[in-house]
Amino acid sequence: METIELQNEQIMSALDVNNVKDYCLEILRKSRCKALPFHGIKHTIEVFENVMLMGGYEKLNEAEQEILKIAALFHDTGMSETYIGHESISANNAKSYLHETNYPKKKTEHILKCIQATKMPQDPKTLLQCIICDADLFHLASTNYIFKNDLLRTEWANYMDLVFTDEEWYQLNLEFLMEHTYHTDFGKTVLKEGKQKNIALMKRLKNQANQ
Repeated sequence: METIELQNEQIMSALDVNNVKDYCLEILRKSRCKALPFHGIKHTIEVFENVMLMGGYEKLNEAEQEILKIAALFHDTGMSETYIGHESISANNAKSYLHETNYPKKKTEHILKCIQATKMPQDPKTLLQCIICDADLFHLASTNYIFKNDLLRTEWANYMDLVFTDEEWYQLNLEFLMEHTYHTDFGKTVLKEGKQKNIALMKRLKNQANQ
């Protein structure tokens, strides 16, 4: 897997991540994102917290942690303008903001690539990209997976005109869960058990829908 080199970058930039957080959450609050059932403010905060958790597990340095946190905060801001292809707009939002703050170019490039890596189907190339991809799909292994899944189902119906029967929905998500693979050691160990439980749960729901 490709690695990143940050030795020549300053370890801590002058950028305050709290300011980035305020900026990104304001975009979400003042746009249609505030009404999105799944990809709203709560999801962005969860991904932000997930990258910190996983970054600590992977023993990332401060510069790497900073890149991930900024990428997580910006990664869904493009949802304010479009649903399909929002990653490109999210990356442009980050690029503009970071340029205005004179953020180091090399670190900016890593942030933009992390944001783009979250586009489905995921194909991360670096450890940082792997972490944000797994953080974005952390809910696949969570105990509230069904609740999150229902939010996503509502969102797809309202914003993409995708409507499914229960049987179709459970089959679609069962296939996704079974084909999905976490990219990080954290995902393959810590999250694995939770995802397996959700696979079993989805199988039961699918069988019940078939009866």
